[in-house]
Amino acid sequence: MNRAYLILPVSLFALCGAGAHAGDLRTMMQQPGEWEVTMSGGIMPTTTQKGCYAGNKSVTDLVNRNMKDCSQKSVNISGNLATVDAICKMQSVQVTVHSTIRPTGEAAFHSDNQVQIEGMSGIPGLPGDITMSVDGHRTGPCQPGERQM
Repeated sequence: MNRAYLILPVSLFALCGAGAHAGDLRTMMQQPGEWEVTMSGGIMPTTTQKGCYAGNKSVTDLVNRNMKDCSQKSVNISGNLATVDAICKMQSVQVTVHSTIRPTGEAAFHSDNQVQIEGMSGIPGLPGDITMSVDGHRTGPCQPGERQM
C-alpha cells in the first residue's frame, strides 16, 4: 500500500484550490488550474505531482468520490481551516485518517495528516502510525491536452 493511496482524499482536496485570498477555502474550490503538490514524511520518499483541476467540485465531493467502504467520514470547513476525518476499509486493512488543510497564500496550501493502519502487521517496515505533510501551489492554467482530475 503506498503513501499516495493512503492520503488520496487529502491530495485531491489539496489539488483543487486556486487563486483565492488566504483563508478563503470555499472560494479556492471554485478556481480551475494546474497544481503542483509535494507529499513528504511517512514511509515513502518525498513525491511531487502535478494535476489539472477543473474547479467544479466541492471539498466534500472530492473526498467522498475516493473514500469507499467507510464507517465514518467527515469534512468540516471552519474559517480558514478544513478538517477531514475518516475510517475506511481498503481490502482487509482499516485506515483511519485525520487531516487539516489551511491556505498559506493566495494560491497555496499546507496539510498535516495522521494515518493509522490496522491489519498490516505482517509487513516488515510498515509502521502502524504515519505522519505526513502535503504542500501545494497553483502553477497556472492547465496545459492543453492535460488530463482533468
